[in-house]
Amino acid sequence: MIVATEPIVVATADVEHGQVLARVLAEHGFRPVLCRCAEVARTLHEVRPRLLILGHCQNDGEALVRDIVQQFPRIRVIALLESGESDRGLDLLEAGASDILFKPVGERALSIAVKRALDILDLQEQCDIVREKNKILRMSQQMCRQLFDEVPCYISVQNKDWRIVRANRHFKEDFGDCLGEHCYEIYKHRTHPCPNCPVEATFADGMMHQTEEVVTTRSGQQRIVLTMTAPIRDENGNIVEVMELSTDISQIRELQSRLTSLGLFIGSISHGVRGMLTALDGGMYRLEKGIETGDMDRIRSGVELVKLMVARIRNSVLEMLYYSKERELNIQNIDVRSFAESVANFVEPKAEKHGVAFQRDFSQDLGQVSLDPEVISSGLVNILENAVDACIEDEAKPHHEVVFAVSATAHEVCFVVRDNGIGMDRQTQEKMFSLFFSSKGSRGTGLGLYIANDVVHQHGGRIEVQSTLGEGTEFRVFLPRQPRSQSAPAS
Repeated sequence: MIVATEPIVVATADVEHGQVLARVLAEHGFRPVLCRCAEVARTLHEVRPRLLILGHCQNDGEALVRDIVQQFPRIRVIALLESGESDRGLDLLEAGASDILFKPVGERALSIAVKRALDILDLQEQCDIVREKNKILRMSQQMCRQLFDEVPCYISVQNKDWRIVRANRHFKEDFGDCLGEHCYEIYKHRTHPCPNCPVEATFADGMMHQTEEVVTTRSGQQRIVLTMTAPIRDENGNIVEVMELSTDISQIRELQSRLTSLGLFIGSISHGVRGMLTALDGGMYRLEKGIETGDMDRIRSGVELVKLMVARIRNSVLEMLYYSKERELNIQNIDVRSFAESVANFVEPKAEKHGVAFQRDFSQDLGQVSLDPEVISSGLVNILENAVDACIEDEAKPHHEVVFAVSATAHEVCFVVRDNGIGMDRQTQEKMFSLFFSSKGSRGTGLGLYIANDVVHQHGGRIEVQSTLGEGTEFRVFLPRQPRSQSAPAS
């Protein structure tokens, strides 16, 4: 773009010729500044033009052009030459001149040369602006990408088909590089979208939505996350994608659960104990009536009911004590077979009462193991009772059984509880060791499996679970012969 009154320096040893050129430039709307060749550097510093017309100043014009181009790289130089100095013109172009004109210089030739030089300068400036903007844009994109990746939460961008189109580094580390996959498959291992999906809701109304979810990482770890969604719109304002931001609040929720759920827990336990006391009264009534009438069948059923309720009350009280305070393990050297038999004796009557076959499969030479028999027994009984309950609830099969198997190696003992009951889906398996989670509704406290898993880990052991919905479940409890800590406190 040619700016009116733009300065153009004319430097020449031929002052009269320079004055003529200056007049022509002025008529074309420029502001010519005339100087001698010896004053060109000072004049360029003062005026700061974009264009210099350099006349025949000296024999070594190439050196002068080089100096000017070096000191003022953004100035374009048009060199004036005598007719027939084409070779010298090439030397000047090589030295850095942008154009050459031969005398006598016509007005049109001068106008075209000046306009072309200034157009090129404008183009260069525009290119510089574009390059600078691109640099700023790249820096901004890099900064945004860095912020996107380094935010300490999970960020994914999803389309209307719930497919992940972008994810940040934290998300990829815990859930894998899963672009193109469905979010509900990655987060929840589901085969269909989640009910009350916040992403779907944001697509529908364009508003932010918030939910709290339990998700599972690719390593099998559970995370409780607070999820918020926000729409991403195109230039026409249409929602094309939704950003889902999930913050891990597992530790906060665990603390809140311990603090805020204590009242609910006590109420639940009290309700359960009240029901067991009612059943205990029923057992005592049967026992008394059986004694009065000499009915041995009624006496036996009353005794079994009393024994069962006493065992349940005892387990409930142990769970309450375990949850309410820290407890050190009371490690003892235990004969594995005798211990397994005592655990089986707790549960077998309940299985027989409900027509569930109870099988014992204990290997020979099980030897001894160091453990706290009270807490491990409580954990195994809880798992066995859950297996019996799973069979009782399953009405689809004509025959049900629970297998309690024990095997051992030189370093560890394995307790296996296997049933052909209702089984569990993936979500239930992932939540079953969570505090206060129960698949039994009001019939469960949500503490049994949590405590069982906790005490097994205190002993340095582990629990593995395999389950198929509608087919059954298998628990494997591995305990080392010697626990890692002889006095590990309960958490």
